[in-house]
Amino acid sequence: MKKHINKSILYSTILVVTMLINTSCSEDDLTGRSTLVATNPNLSIMLDFQNNETLIEEETSYAFTVSISEPQISDTRVYLTQTGGNATAGEDFSFPSFVTIPEGQTTATDAISIHADDIIEETETVQIKIGTGLEANINGSDSETVMFNILNLEEGDLAISLSWDTEVYQTDGTEFEPTDIADLRLLVTDVPYTSVIGSSDEATFESYTLTSTSPDGEYYVIADWYSAADLGTQGTFPVSITADFNQIGVINDLNFSFVDALDSGNSCSSVYYIIAKITKTGENYDISEIGENSPVTAETFVGTATIIADDWADYAVGDQITLEAGATPYEFWIRAYNNPYISNPTTAYMIVTIDPLTGNVTVQSNEDFDYGCSEGDVTGNGNVNACAGTIDLLLNFGLGDCGDYQGNSFSLEL
Repeated sequence: MKKHINKSILYSTILVVTMLINTSCSEDDLTGRSTLVATNPNLSIMLDFQNNETLIEEETSYAFTVSISEPQISDTRVYLTQTGGNATAGEDFSFPSFVTIPEGQTTATDAISIHADDIIEETETVQIKIGTGLEANINGSDSETVMFNILNLEEGDLAISLSWDTEVYQTDGTEFEPTDIADLRLLVTDVPYTSVIGSSDEATFESYTLTSTSPDGEYYVIADWYSAADLGTQGTFPVSITADFNQIGVINDLNFSFVDALDSGNSCSSVYYIIAKITKTGENYDISEIGENSPVTAETFVGTATIIADDWADYAVGDQITLEAGATPYEFWIRAYNNPYISNPTTAYMIVTIDPLTGNVTVQSNEDFDYGCSEGDVTGNGNVNACAGTIDLLLNFGLGDCGDYQGNSFSLEL
C-alpha cells in the first residue's frame, strides 16, 4: 500500500511539472503580456480640429489622439510643449504636459482647453507642439504643431486671421515650420489698393480686427511679404494661404484658402495676394472671395538698367541702358540710344509688354533696327521679376538678306 501511494504521488508530481513546463512555453498566457516585446513603434497624431484655429474666447476644448504602430510592454508618454504665442498658460489656455498610452494599447486621447475671461484684450495666440521628440522608445516622432488665435471681440467687430503652409522639408526629412521660412503680413486696404488702413505683422500667423466703428465702405484683405528664407540649393518654394473671418453670432469660421498663392522667388512687399473684399455697412459685413495676385506693372522697370548679358553683343556687360514708360501701365520701352551698331538709335526701341498676372513678357521693335540689312525686325519673349528688378529676354533678329538669328539672351538689372 505504501509503495502504491508513493507511485501515485510521483506520477502526480510529474504531471504537474509537465503542465507547468507546457504553460511556461506557451506563446500566450491570455493576458497579452507574453506576446509583447520592446520595439520602436512609429507615432502618429490625429486632430479633431484644424491645426490653425481662430476662435472667439470661450470655454472650449480641442481633442486629439496619439497613436503608436504597435503596443508596448510599458507605458508610452507623448509630450506637449508651448512653442510660441502671447497667451497666458493656466489663464487663457491649458494642456497636459504629456499623454500616456498604457502598456498593451496603441492609442490615447486628450484635449487642449481654451478658457474664457471677462477682460477685453487684444487678440492672443498660443502655439503648441504635440510630440516634442523627447519620447522614449519611439521611432521618429511624428509631431503636430497647432496654433490658436484667441479673439476678444465686441459686438459688431469682424476678426480676420491669416495662416499659411509651405510643405518644405529640411535635408533630414523634417518639415520646416511655415513661420520659420515665410513671414507674411496681413493688410486691410482701400479698394483699389492704394493705401493700407490696418495691418498685422507678428512673428507667427497674423490676425486683425476690423471694429464696428470703422468707416463704412469697401476694404481689401491682402497678404504680402515681409521676408522669405533663402534655402540655397533647395531653391524657391510656394506658399499656400488661408484667411478666416469671425463675427460674434453672425459669421463663424468663414474661410478662403488658396494653393500656391505666393512664391518665395518673388518675396518683396510690392508682390501681394488679394484674398477677399469686405463691404461694411454698420455692423454688417458682406465678404466675397477674390483670389488674385498683385499685377506686375511697368513702373518697376523704368529707369537706368545695367547690362548683365547680351549674346547679340550690341552692348558690353556693365553698360547702362535707358528704360522708359510705355503707352500702358504694363508696357515699357528699351531705348537704343547707346547702340553703336544701328543707324537709327534715337528712334528705334523695343516695346516690352508684361502679362500682369505672370510677369511673362513679349518683345516687339517699334521699327526696324537698321544694321544695314534689308530688314531689322526684333522680337522676343521672357520674364521680369519685380522684386529683383531683373529683365531676362530671348531676342530674335530678323535681318532679311543678312539672315535670321534666334534665341539671343539679353538680361538687364535695375
